[in-house]
Amino acid sequence: MKFTHISKKQVFKNDVITVFEEKLELPNNNIVTWTFTGKKEVVAIIAEIEGEIIFVKQYRPAIKKELLEIPAGLVEKGEDVFLAAKREFEEEVGYRANKLEKICTYYNSAGVNAGQYHLFYASDLEKTHQHLDENEFLEIVRIPINKIDIFSFEDSKTIIALSYLNMKGMEK
Repeated sequence: MKFTHISKKQVFKNDVITVFEEKLELPNNNIVTWTFTGKKEVVAIIAEIEGEIIFVKQYRPAIKKELLEIPAGLVEKGEDVFLAAKREFEEEVGYRANKLEKICTYYNSAGVNAGQYHLFYASDLEKTHQHLDENEFLEIVRIPINKIDIFSFEDSKTIIALSYLNMKGMEK
């Protein structure tokens, strides 16, 4: 199928998101306008310590409720994703990950968002302290692995990470 990109313009931008409108010619020759967000990269980290998984609980204004999810954050411009994952993990939960394994890279919602998520497994953790941003409010929650119900989570990165742990456990 052939899609032709005719034009693209930025319609909004702030520190977190850029919104574009793009005119496309579809395979049936129809011209449409597609709206999507730009390519912000996100790192997300799942970690196990003393038989428990480290989660963060935080309010998500877009859905008007708190979610329990794995620690995550934006990759700074030009920053290596491994370094971003180490930085975000320590900032949010106050542990340094001395070992970091990349699980996968994926698109969370490719129909409207060009950004990639980079999912990591952190181990060999060393206690430090949190460095939350001024406007970041979260609670650290540790849950024993054997008490986790993957289907009670609503956050996609967390569900993917828990699926990885589940598969990894089945390999043992």
